[in-house]
Amino acid sequence: MDEQALLSFYSGTARALRAYVARVSGDLNQVDDIVQESYLKLLRMPAPPDDPQQLRPLLFRIASNLMTDEWRRRRRTTKAAESHASEPNGSSLDMVLRLDMIRVFRQLKPQQRQMMWLAYVEGADHREIASALGVREGSVRVLLHRARRKLAALLQAPDSSRSAHG
Repeated sequence: MDEQALLSFYSGTARALRAYVARVSGDLNQVDDIVQESYLKLLRMPAPPDDPQQLRPLLFRIASNLMTDEWRRRRRTTKAAESHASEPNGSSLDMVLRLDMIRVFRQLKPQQRQMMWLAYVEGADHREIASALGVREGSVRVLLHRARRKLAALLQAPDSSRSAHG
């Protein structure tokens, strides 16, 4: 990939990739590192695809794998309780709902968060989601259905912080 092609690809994908990593990982301190590492891994591939339509899902898959690696690393090094977003101090209803949604979204399994973001924010189809997450295309429909069902249950629970994980 020449410099001009890289700049064009980066300008067309960086913003979406940053948003994906930020929302799915929930760790704003890791966003820049994961995004940068994703592009580096893509550039270091011995034979990356020439087609930008194939590069984008590959880039998201690399970022997904890096986030999964980070989650596993954290789980191995510490079993400390996950910190939750602090409660708002009398701010607007919009902010309360946003913080509540973030808290609920964090209760989904990492793969469920990834799927929900790719499907409903990025507008990715099942083939693109499968490619980005490294799962079979036929599994995406079922896994996405389970993620939606889990999110709905969390949203309907009186206190979503007490909901069972699953």
